[in-house]
Amino acid sequence: MQRRYGRGDAAGFTVTELLVAMVIAGIVLGLGLPSFRALMADNRMVSTGNGLRAAALSARSAAVSLNQSITFCAGQVDEGCHGDWSRQQWLVFEDDDGDGSVDAGETIHRAEQQTPTSSLSLSSNGPFRTRVIFTPSGTAVTSTGAFAAGRVRLCVDRSGSGNTIELVLIGSGRLESEHKTLAGGCSAL
Repeated sequence: MQRRYGRGDAAGFTVTELLVAMVIAGIVLGLGLPSFRALMADNRMVSTGNGLRAAALSARSAAVSLNQSITFCAGQVDEGCHGDWSRQQWLVFEDDDGDGSVDAGETIHRAEQQTPTSSLSLSSNGPFRTRVIFTPSGTAVTSTGAFAAGRVRLCVDRSGSGNTIELVLIGSGRLESEHKTLAGGCSAL
């Protein structure tokens, strides 16, 4: 026997079934989206921290291998060292005259820029506010020649553990990463 479909027997979903499916999908998205955003912000913090650490290590390595001072700072090629880490840009270059600017004839070893985002904040203290100079021996000094020690803080404004990475520079030129939890948001250094 062959079944016939009439007007009232159309195959498909009812409006009630569609509404229930949409409500369930909305609840699942509502629960999952904040976790996804937090995961993306954490990944951004870690990748930016890795990029900063790699740039500083390459500056130190270049200073030793080229037997000349190499500057590492928050900056861009057109401006030189501006010291504003929140702009998420940094430079590694041969600053022959020590003025913090990229002049004609000075070699740029690295110029990087992340796309700034409100989910990640960067701040610094000590010589990172101007520039760190790695000497041919691998030590870190300020523009006045004093030994350099300081921090760059990368922070994601969220509750929970591990919302901060600090890159800690000691005078020997070594750079260490410290993972921290800052309760109540991201404070500047």
